[in-house]
Amino acid sequence: MNQWVLALAGVMGLAGIAGVVAKLLRQPVILGYILAGMVLAGIGKNLDIISAMGQVGVTLLLFLVGLEMPLADLKKTGRTSVITGLGQIVITSTMGYFLARLLGFGAVPAVYLGVALTFGSTVMVVKLLSEKRDLQSLYGKIATGYLLVQDFVAIGILTVLSGLAGGGDVNWLNLGTVVVKGAVMVGVAIWLSDRMLPKILDWLGRSTEVLFVVSVGWCLVVAAAVSSKWVGFGPEIGGFLAGLALANAAQNLQIVSRVRPLRDFFLTLFFVGLGANIGWAGLGSMWLPAIILAAFVLVGNPLIVMIILGWQGYSRRIAFLASTAVAQVSEFSLIVVALAVRVGHVDKSILGLVGLVAMLTMTGSTYLILHAEKIYKLIGKWLIIFEFKETRQAETKSRSLTGHVVLFGHNRTGRVVRPALEKLGREVVVVDFDPKVVEEIGGVYGDIADYELYEELNLDKAEMVMSTVSDVEDNLQLLSALKKKRPISIILAADTADAVRLYKSGADLVLVPHTIGGEYLSHLISVHGLDRKYLQAKGQELRERLIL
Repeated sequence: MNQWVLALAGVMGLAGIAGVVAKLLRQPVILGYILAGMVLAGIGKNLDIISAMGQVGVTLLLFLVGLEMPLADLKKTGRTSVITGLGQIVITSTMGYFLARLLGFGAVPAVYLGVALTFGSTVMVVKLLSEKRDLQSLYGKIATGYLLVQDFVAIGILTVLSGLAGGGDVNWLNLGTVVVKGAVMVGVAIWLSDRMLPKILDWLGRSTEVLFVVSVGWCLVVAAAVSSKWVGFGPEIGGFLAGLALANAAQNLQIVSRVRPLRDFFLTLFFVGLGANIGWAGLGSMWLPAIILAAFVLVGNPLIVMIILGWQGYSRRIAFLASTAVAQVSEFSLIVVALAVRVGHVDKSILGLVGLVAMLTMTGSTYLILHAEKIYKLIGKWLIIFEFKETRQAETKSRSLTGHVVLFGHNRTGRVVRPALEKLGREVVVVDFDPKVVEEIGGVYGDIADYELYEELNLDKAEMVMSTVSDVEDNLQLLSALKKKRPISIILAADTADAVRLYKSGADLVLVPHTIGGEYLSHLISVHGLDRKYLQAKGQELRERLIL
């Protein structure tokens, strides 16, 4: 027992140190955990127990994936995300297969290497885009959209692989049986999510401790049942199905917040075990194919996405920025190959190779995403070859705009202001990255952060420019573009600190929504006091406006 405690203490202590170092270097902590495993393998530690506990981490990871699985969002990702996500999967996996074959790998390992090079890390990309405050930008929405599509595909691959884990020949009958069984289990999970489990969780939700224990217990029981010889799938898929069954419960976010630390603990052990599989002994034979495959991911994948987005009519800037999201091997790729090792399709050396590629690409793509704008300014003029047809933003080129009003963002604020501007007889050009808005009002499909769009909008000839986007950096960039011949500028700010910065940069009027809301409420109370009937009537009036 003491040996277990000492071993676990050593593993977690080293992983913690490596994670802190990775964090200081602004790298994903996964890299630190993998390096910790390599160090432990180098000093001869037995990590069998760590690998077993790591499998629990993967099960909990997929439990949370199922719990947060936005099935409705798949319909909302749009044509662009579906075409880009699926197109990149097909092209990358095909090219990756032939590249692996050229490097001397067999057919089956080449298939898994091709698939592993395909998926980008949604978790990593969302985190980096959030740090840049670009998650709600046009390219940020495109990137997260096609990564979401890829996540659905990855889950499908994991389900099939898990079903083949029972052994036997891989033939069409066996594969068809696995697909049918997987579809039935997903259907049962969705039925439970809609009909039964939310009511049970409503009753259990009165005690957060009981809710946590029952949720983890449910996950592990379903994982054990699904991995039994009668069902024949792996525990990871059981965890996913258990989470999917709870996805519609009102308490799902509460469960996620409580289970996530437990998942992180066990998942750390998974990546440490992965690093141990890489080790140091195999690096001599792995380094050359790892560098070649990593170069393909860092350069080839973004080029593929840029071609697909350019073909769909996006500008070179949007295509480039969105393409950086797929320049790394994701945690799903590692899990897919790890499961392939367990099924017996490939040996551990392939998992070690993919782990090494993941380390190289995660390191490189972190800097690529964080400094994408600077890189684009250096190479942007040569990327015009990716604009295969007239871009959606170029709709304004044929129009001679002067004395007009440019409105960035047709959200609630823009929707209210636009009719008032049109009543003044001004031509209002709305810029928005929601295709439905553009189709409804004939606006321009674009993003306030796209400085190449400013010239097409003839900002120097506009009478007024208004931004309902609250990102201060984007608004500062817009104001800097108005310095030569400044139209009236009205900007929305997230808080008073941002408002001060915008005023210093020359904005004519800066609106802070929560301040305006407080002033409006203060006015109502000052004039009418605490008159319930009046306040209820005013509330009903505002409610009707919001619905409209």
